[in-house]
Amino acid sequence: MPTRLIVSAPATGKTNACIDDIRVVLEKYPLAKIRVIVPDRLQAAYFRRRLSASGGSIGVYVGTFNDLYKNILEKSGGYVPVASNALLHRIVQDVVDATPLVHYASLRTQPGFILALQDVFAELKRALIYPETFINSSKGTSLAQQELAQLYVAYQTKLRNMGWADFEGLSWLAVAALEESPNLMENSMQLLVVDGFDSFIGTQRRILQLLEKFTNLLITLPGEVAFSRTAHRRFARTYSSLQKDFSLELLINSSTNFLPADIAHVESHLFTSIPASIIKPIQPFLRELRSPAEESREALRWIKSLVIRTAIPLQECAIFAPDLNQYRPYLHSAALEFGLPVHFTQSDSLTMSPAITALLHLLSLQTQNFRTNALFKVLRSPYFSFGLPLEIIDSLEQVSHLGMVVEGREQWNEIWERLSPSGTSSPIDLDDERTLKKLPHGIAIQPLQTHLDDFFQMITPPEGVRSQTEWTRWLEDLLTNLHFHENSNGEQDEIALEGFREALRALVMSESIVGARVVDYQQYLSDLQNTLAGSALSEPSAPGASILIGNIREARGLRFKAVAILGLSEGLLPSVERPDPFLPESLREELGLDSRLEREQGSLFYQAVTRADAHLLLTRPYLSEDGELWEASPYWNAVESLFEKNTTVQKTRPDDPRPLTDAASSQELLFWAVRRKGVPQHYADLETRWHQLQHARDVIRSRRAKLADGTYEGATHDLQMELTKRFAPEKVWSASRLETYGTCPQMFYVKTVLDLEATAPRSLGLDIAQGGSILHKVLEEVYRTADNPEKVDSVLKRLPEVAKSVFATAPQDFGFRPSELWELEQDQFIAMLETTIVALAKASDGWTPMAYEQAFGIQDTPPLEIELDGEKVLLRGLIDRIDQDADGNLRVVDYKTGSSHLSKEDLMHGRRLQLPLYALAAKEALKLGEPIEGMYWKIRAAESGSLKLSTFKSETGEGIEVAIQTSKEHLTRILKGIRTGDFPPVPPKGGCPDYCPAAQWCWRYQKGGW
Repeated sequence: MPTRLIVSAPATGKTNACIDDIRVVLEKYPLAKIRVIVPDRLQAAYFRRRLSASGGSIGVYVGTFNDLYKNILEKSGGYVPVASNALLHRIVQDVVDATPLVHYASLRTQPGFILALQDVFAELKRALIYPETFINSSKGTSLAQQELAQLYVAYQTKLRNMGWADFEGLSWLAVAALEESPNLMENSMQLLVVDGFDSFIGTQRRILQLLEKFTNLLITLPGEVAFSRTAHRRFARTYSSLQKDFSLELLINSSTNFLPADIAHVESHLFTSIPASIIKPIQPFLRELRSPAEESREALRWIKSLVIRTAIPLQECAIFAPDLNQYRPYLHSAALEFGLPVHFTQSDSLTMSPAITALLHLLSLQTQNFRTNALFKVLRSPYFSFGLPLEIIDSLEQVSHLGMVVEGREQWNEIWERLSPSGTSSPIDLDDERTLKKLPHGIAIQPLQTHLDDFFQMITPPEGVRSQTEWTRWLEDLLTNLHFHENSNGEQDEIALEGFREALRALVMSESIVGARVVDYQQYLSDLQNTLAGSALSEPSAPGASILIGNIREARGLRFKAVAILGLSEGLLPSVERPDPFLPESLREELGLDSRLEREQGSLFYQAVTRADAHLLLTRPYLSEDGELWEASPYWNAVESLFEKNTTVQKTRPDDPRPLTDAASSQELLFWAVRRKGVPQHYADLETRWHQLQHARDVIRSRRAKLADGTYEGATHDLQMELTKRFAPEKVWSASRLETYGTCPQMFYVKTVLDLEATAPRSLGLDIAQGGSILHKVLEEVYRTADNPEKVDSVLKRLPEVAKSVFATAPQDFGFRPSELWELEQDQFIAMLETTIVALAKASDGWTPMAYEQAFGIQDTPPLEIELDGEKVLLRGLIDRIDQDADGNLRVVDYKTGSSHLSKEDLMHGRRLQLPLYALAAKEALKLGEPIEGMYWKIRAAESGSLKLSTFKSETGEGIEVAIQTSKEHLTRILKGIRTGDFPPVPPKGGCPDYCPAAQWCWRYQKGGW
């Protein structure tokens, strides 16, 4: 009998017509066997509900094509087991290993290659492309296509020889069973209904052809008989293929749609070149939001208002997005905040679980040569119990930073060897260029080394090759010892662990079926990662109704009271179409595969907008991530063009005031109330949180003020007693530490009071302090050991030997790990020092070096004592160089590797105090004579800084004494500020130093050059 085909527009009752047909058959033949085929489980559940509501569904089986295939195979007695993802991955891997490849040779070991091949094979099988057909079509074609055909043939041969099938292979077996036994399904079903499809793949069409002779076949298809509209192109192609494969009896459904007026207008005129009419919508239903995150919140807020105000059941609401990977995090977060249960149709990969991510980080340590950043991420993970106290981990991390351990056990062993001798000296706070941190030495490192060695021993996999079963056994023992399962005790973690156990079982089972796969650890880890990537992370079971959230493709065949469609901006919907790298368009056309470049996404959108029986919302982001305007999708423009201008689109900016009654959560209500500067009295239960927000507002207002002042801007006056005691007169200060306060009081507070420091990522090579220390050391030694330090030639003659000696032990002395550039850097340092020595000699006419690295207040040397307001202030430091003229007068020289902030203004503002204080120390602490000059010398720039003590001018006079007095005045101000707890963040002129430990979070940070 001919196949009946119902063609009509969406929402005109095609599913109702199917149900009516089922009711007619059941009334006539109460024991009739009826089967309904729908695209997926969602539509199956939906059809069952509709069928039950119509009077019962006894004798009617509702399922998918895969259910039909299984039923056919059961009847034929030829059912074969279906391979799991892990087993299929193993089979494809074996096929790739056994097939000689040239074009794809470089991809053999890439984890994504196996998954990509699985997708290609699945698509070929769904389209009923047999290996022989593919081989024939590849003759004389590209090497890539020939190799792909060889892999496809080998894959199918291996499956057949094993007696297993992949998921798509069930359709082949079902087709083969019906072709071999045409009467197999006779009397098995009196009516076969196929509803909710807008296209059919090759295996589906073939199975329906084989069943057409023995059953009453009824198919539905959206669209209109003429199929002349752009929105119906996808359906037109399907209709054309059905006409070729079936003897059709066309049933015209003349029912008008039951859609609301605005949606019905969209359905009737979408994508038509000239709409029959332009109307005014009942209310705007297109909303522009700033970002996908704002879209997600708006859609869920809209649904919640409908659920509460119009009593629409949650299960009658749905959200569809073009890319769930992009929108899922935002929708999930907003749903939690709004208290809305949701159900995503697509599961995340198991690798998205925090527990599984932590596990993979652990297992990857050895393959990454124990990269230090990854190592400490694992050591601090809450999912593992390594038996390491937190203070031990902190100490290990400090050692790794200061010892520049970048990766590898060899570097750890090297640092242990370097630190094994006892060390008692403390780090000296010399200046911002030369302060080097102290590492633990001797007996103090023994527990650190023992703990870390035990950790390495515990997690390092055995050497050599093993079967996957043996590797899995080792892994399970490791996780048991680390209490991984006990520590993964959250609901999501437990679900992920169940999926993880299934993945391990699948790996072991694959060996029992295919044979042992003997691999090294790295290959086992790759196999495990691929298995986990192909495993789904199930959602926690939510009791009761929930909002459906799915991909735009999944909207077909379902109906809801309220539907929101997101992502109607350019590039999102329609999505950008790209050719398949494995199956190019020419090959697709030859094999009869669907094109990747002509997917008729407009037809999918057309169906999606007609899914709503009562309420429809379309949204789009209007700003891209970089803040540029984001153009609307052509689909958005097509809908907007059907209505009067400026009547359908509502643009909602984040700062727009909104009624508090529209807030979908208490957090949102309070956030909006802050903008309204008040919360109504009937929200008394939010009063406590409102006061907290007011406090936060005061903090933000204070921090936005032009001048930093007050409790929220570094004023810690309640700590005066503690600060006065901690920074008492007997404390010996370094000039550089006091300069920190002069530069920015907040930087001093963070760096000195809180003792925080910025930790830069570990890397090979020198940092600024280490480079400065090396240059200082070479200059000191070369002048000290030169036969005549007054003569440039004498100094330059000593430079290569001295530099070589300093460079030889520099990594150990200054705590860095040389990079590949170290040899080049040494040459650059020598060239730089040659230039600076020559330039310094020219700037030293009349001056003779007399002392180098002169310490005061360090170890046994007396400190500089300065009387300030009846208090003795004690200072320490290390003067790089002191010169003497013919009259015995002194010049203080302080080396700097940087070139900025060495001017008169820096002394005037208290940012540079070192030079005048060192000059005073040379006179009063070291008793070396009368200083009459002082200057900063820029080593890299080979020139002096603009500040000269002899020419320093202020409102009170000129000369070195005025400079010294200026520094004393700053000392008085700085010490008072420290002891009274006055630490406002005040960015210095020219910007903040990048080494400030507060640079990452300070609200007044201004990037500058130091």
